[in-house]
Amino acid sequence: MLRGILIFCALLVPLSALAQQRDIPHDMHVAILKQVRLPYVKLSNGGFSWLKILTLGLTDGNSATVQVSRMARIKDENDRYIVMGRLTAQAGKTVAVRRDGSGLIREIWILSDDEVAKLAVMAE
Repeated sequence: MLRGILIFCALLVPLSALAQQRDIPHDMHVAILKQVRLPYVKLSNGGFSWLKILTLGLTDGNSATVQVSRMARIKDENDRYIVMGRLTAQAGKTVAVRRDGSGLIREIWILSDDEVAKLAVMAE
């Protein structure tokens, strides 16, 4: 019994380390989530010159309101899917978004502080 528990714990350590590593796809754009009024979100570049700016007129700290698809996939900092209603609590955080051909947001990733720092290092 004890051997089984030890093996289970040993397997959990590498799995948790793998779950923490996620790479932002190159077709996703990074912005600051300013306001959430579903089905619309207000995104801004936040004045960060190192962020990849959305092609929505987001220059010099300006913001743009974009519609979120009803079928959008939203992931939190721990790479777990969350429901759209919980997005309002994430205002002010850095996000990565993927849009479809019609301009709707199809995917939103809420970025962790480590991912934001990683983006800053990559941009330098």
